[in-house]
Amino acid sequence: MKKRLEIIVGAAIGLGMTARAAADGGADFLLALSAGRLRVMGAPSLAALLPIRDNNSFTDEFARQEILDRVSIPVFFGAAACDPRLSIEALLTRVRDAGYFGIANFPTAIHHDGAFRAALEDAGLGFGREIEMLRAAPAFGLATLGYARTRAEVDALIEAGVERLCLNFGWNSGGSQGVPSGVPLDQAAERARRTFARVRRKARGVLCFVEGGPIIDPRHLMSVCDASRADGYVGGSTLDRLPLEMSVMQTTSAFKTAGLLRDAPGPEAARIPGLVGRSPAAGQLAARVARLAATDLPILVEGEPGAGRTTVARAIHQASGRTGPTTILDAREDIAARLFGEGGPGALLAMRHGTLVIENADALPPTLRARLADWIERGTFDRFAKASDRMPRTRLVLTHPPGGEATARSLSAQRLTVPPLRDRLEDLPLLARVMLRGAQRGAAELEPAALRLLMARSWPGNLRELAEVLRRAVTESSGGRITLARLEAQLGPANAAAPSPPEDERAWILDALRRNRFRRGETAAFLGIARKTLYNRMRRLGLDP
Repeated sequence: MKKRLEIIVGAAIGLGMTARAAADGGADFLLALSAGRLRVMGAPSLAALLPIRDNNSFTDEFARQEILDRVSIPVFFGAAACDPRLSIEALLTRVRDAGYFGIANFPTAIHHDGAFRAALEDAGLGFGREIEMLRAAPAFGLATLGYARTRAEVDALIEAGVERLCLNFGWNSGGSQGVPSGVPLDQAAERARRTFARVRRKARGVLCFVEGGPIIDPRHLMSVCDASRADGYVGGSTLDRLPLEMSVMQTTSAFKTAGLLRDAPGPEAARIPGLVGRSPAAGQLAARVARLAATDLPILVEGEPGAGRTTVARAIHQASGRTGPTTILDAREDIAARLFGEGGPGALLAMRHGTLVIENADALPPTLRARLADWIERGTFDRFAKASDRMPRTRLVLTHPPGGEATARSLSAQRLTVPPLRDRLEDLPLLARVMLRGAQRGAAELEPAALRLLMARSWPGNLRELAEVLRRAVTESSGGRITLARLEAQLGPANAAAPSPPEDERAWILDALRRNRFRRGETAAFLGIARKTLYNRMRRLGLDP
């Protein structure tokens, strides 16, 4: 049998705009369902099984107003047959006269089971009543589409003469309102294969469709269709709720982060090559770098690991306009020979107009620190050197973890503090953009929701941690776009980024307000507390202006 190049797609919807979009996207037919209408009203699809609406009037009203005569593809009417007061003949007449192409048994008793389902059938209000409706529909000129889950239901639909049979695997499991189906994808494919083989043995002309459960994207669908030779797919939540949730979330996030995505850095940072940022903290850092770069004074750059201390040291060299090279030594290694030389001038004297960066200056041995202090004081290691023998002073920059007062004092160095990333989260979008440019040759892009996840984290590893996260995300992402799902796979969901309350509640709330740009709704969500609770705590702590 030749494989079908395109499957038949039916869109089970509840909104005129969605109906037209589905038709424009190539849907072969529509199903006007109360479940679809309830979804766009914010309720889950399963609300259609509850006695909260007159299903048939509810469905007919929106379908006539928004769908019929507005699309050129067939529209099936999703009918509830359970009402004992309902005349099936009168319903079918109404559906035909309205201009529907066909009728489907939805909402349906197939989603009930156990004693409740048995009671429905005993009372004549269950699936048997739906079969009666579908069997009578062709006499009214209506096409039929029957929903089933079990073999007995499938056999009943075949016996009733339905033209289209939809094997339903339960409510869709994706998105914010998905219901876990309990049916793995491979089991769904095997069930569909066995069911459709049975259908084709008994009624060769019946079109076979799959719907629901674990099938939430085209890849899932094709794995089931390839295994079962299904003729088509009926999509409800997967065609309206899930795309709408993602689209609205992404678009809202894009607007929400619009202010964070401005390209222009602040004026101070723009003046210093190598520094990125427009936050107040970045501006203060850049201003201090600019002042110190204009001098020959030794500088001690202190900050947390990964905060960018060496980057700042390089920026100092560039800002100072020195023509010599930058040499970087690590004080945790034996660097005495490179500093003082063995039988000749050391690095400090040989570089002349360059910059020497000594990383991890807290590890400098006392004797080495004392010799450096001598050089800083006299410009030479030779106590008896003449002034004419002294070389132009080399710039000395040291990096140090927080708490470098003693080291700075012993070397007469000016202290320059690099703020941690958590204190300059406004800079994260620009920093991420620069890091992504360096991570691959092509353009890499963070989707807005992914950026918001990054903004919600505390980053104990600072810029180094951020760079590593982005490198991994770029490596594992396709098309150069880093998605929220990809980052959550690394970092966990957004709500996991919220910090637990420290002993200082005031500092805890202030930190959260700062991270969320003092937007109280976002701060409450970030902390995992109600907005009203946040307001009360702010008022009690004197934080409410």
